[in-house]
Amino acid sequence: MVSGPVRSTLVERIISGRAREAGEGFPRQTSVPTSGMITLSSGTPDFPTPPHVIDAARRALDRNQTTYTPWAGLPELRQAIAQKLARENRITVDPESEILVTTGTQEALQVVCQTLLDPDDEILIHAPYYDEYRRDALIAGARLVPVPTRESENFAIDPEGLAALVTPRTKAIIVVSPSNPTGAVQPRSVLERVAALAAERDLVIVADELYERFVYDGQEHHSIASFPGLFERTITINGFSKCYSMTGFRIGYIAAPAELVRAMLPIKHSMTICAPSVSQWAALAALTGPQEWFAGVLAEYDRRRRMWTDALDAMGLTYGYPQGAYYVYVNVGSTGLTGAAFARRLREDHRVIIGSGGSIGSEWERYVRGSLAVPSETLREGLARVADAVARSRKAPV
Repeated sequence: MVSGPVRSTLVERIISGRAREAGEGFPRQTSVPTSGMITLSSGTPDFPTPPHVIDAARRALDRNQTTYTPWAGLPELRQAIAQKLARENRITVDPESEILVTTGTQEALQVVCQTLLDPDDEILIHAPYYDEYRRDALIAGARLVPVPTRESENFAIDPEGLAALVTPRTKAIIVVSPSNPTGAVQPRSVLERVAALAAERDLVIVADELYERFVYDGQEHHSIASFPGLFERTITINGFSKCYSMTGFRIGYIAAPAELVRAMLPIKHSMTICAPSVSQWAALAALTGPQEWFAGVLAEYDRRRRMWTDALDAMGLTYGYPQGAYYVYVNVGSTGLTGAAFARRLREDHRVIIGSGGSIGSEWERYVRGSLAVPSETLREGLARVADAVARSRKAPV
């Protein structure tokens, strides 16, 4: 057993450099008691996994379908994913060679970064962003380059800002739509300009489409890989955690040109060999079973979205109008507090947990991230507590 000074030196060496930097911003456990707390920032959908998905997982267990599958995933599941992409996203893929089933979308992102990025490469992303992208780029030895968006423009990507930050080291652009944390849905006109930039500068596009079904007010999700000539340079990441409430199943997928999938396979294998077999059978049922139930879920999330915006308007807080996903990105600067300080005050004085801005950088220090994945009665009480915190913060000296 390693102990004493030797152990300390070993630990320091292990967490030095990129590993230490990648860990910055990672949520730390709080010692504040959680009894009576209301969480308004959860990334976990609060509707149940559809019964036919649970039944499929149960049948897989009953049939002892618990062994390794092919590295790329069950052939039946890859076929269903290909059919879904053709039907819903207008993306044509070969299920044999252009689909890779992963152990969740976070593994998918890690596989992509380890395959695509070399040390000192750069990858662009519109900010604010979910911090896992930065960590995965850093673990690969690369640098995530944020391209700021604006609240006044509903956090739409700025193609000119992207172009200005392309350097000889830039290898890819990450596009997240609908977005975590802003709820932005990127317009087709913006995505077309991003696509043109990628083609002009010979860049890869990594399209994270995990929240694709969560769109409101007639907004439309556009898959950039479906644009003419774009599939050849696009890696699409998607999964089942959000739309099917299957977070604990840990199941996602990558759709990409065959040569990229071939390069990803050994990296995927080194991480988890294959996605959990029971989860793959459940995912197959999710895609091939009934879909109508989701309309009710979306309607409820839309109702909660309006609860958020009505409450924030009454508080005098500004935000990017949430067009998709299930988040609200709220500017609390008018309270005189940073997002982190406001979140801390909410937690300690009002027993409400909410996330601070997410991205690293001064532009986002005044923001917090709210969630629609909260039961309505709980949300109503939580928003009342937030309103009280806002009022008290404006009255009290900081």
